[in-house]
Amino acid sequence: MARLNSKQTNELAKMFLAYAQAIGDYRYKNYALLTKAQNKRLREYHKRTLDYSDDLFTMSANLVMDDVESSLTKLISITVEMDKSYKSLQNVKKAISIATSIVTLGASIFSLSPEAISEAIGRLSDALKKRYEE
Repeated sequence: MARLNSKQTNELAKMFLAYAQAIGDYRYKNYALLTKAQNKRLREYHKRTLDYSDDLFTMSANLVMDDVESSLTKLISITVEMDKSYKSLQNVKKAISIATSIVTLGASIFSLSPEAISEAIGRLSDALKKRYEE
């Protein structure tokens, strides 16, 4: 059975956040027209939808961490190799590209954005693959 990846889960979280916003906006704009029961029901749906969004963002972050864990193993071996080859790397643009990718990865981790972390790992991996290409 197929499983959602972190990017897909993050997109779903954003959609549920937009749904929650729409429910909240409707409730606010039509507050005077709603009965107490309708207002209560919309408030509950608004909260439940926000909770779904939060849970999906958390799930997305966990999926990224799963991806990161497997990527960390790969990055550890690449780091050892990079340390050796970086010292002899002659192409300044490639050295800067790798350094940029490393800084971007660090920033994305601190941003806690699952999508940014996943993309940064991919960019670093690509930059490291290209270090020997002319």
